[in-house]
Amino acid sequence: MEKKQKNKYEYSAISIKADVAVRFRRYSKQFSKSNSEVLHRMLFFLQWNGLDPFGASVEKIVSEIQKNRKQIEYLISIIKNMEKLHIRPTHEMVKILFEAYCKNKKDIKKESRFLPQPIIEVARENYSRLKHERLERDFKEYKKECNKLLEKIEVTEPTFGKPYLKVNLSQGEYEQLRRQLNMN
Repeated sequence: MEKKQKNKYEYSAISIKADVAVRFRRYSKQFSKSNSEVLHRMLFFLQWNGLDPFGASVEKIVSEIQKNRKQIEYLISIIKNMEKLHIRPTHEMVKILFEAYCKNKKDIKKESRFLPQPIIEVARENYSRLKHERLERDFKEYKKECNKLLEKIEVTEPTFGKPYLKVNLSQGEYEQLRRQLNMN
């Protein structure tokens, strides 16, 4: 019988300095790949991108990175400036207007404290009717959610043992349902 032979590779020796070899082996271990594969991919990357390790291409890349960094810093300064000069003053003006409106509203309420009896009765009836409508709407929504949950329940009958119910919910649906029930 013939023995199956593993893939045989041809190896070639390259003379490099010992400290460079140690650095390269450490670098290769980071990727858990063989030295040959790491070197092959490095060469492929350099050739594919047209980079010359001894040419000006490396300086071009570094200058582009610095240029982009300066542009990003400039954009950040513009956004901070907008926040200081536009957004905060606008927020403060709206806040002042709202406070003034609330003060005026309080003055109006003080003047009309006592309402005639028929108006109070109508208001109570409207309030009761609106409360009832809200409760009906909430109940319908709750019923709909319960039906959705019931649709996801299956009866599982194992070969041994008693049948049991299985709920087919994803982790996200389960967390959402849990949060929803905790809020109410």
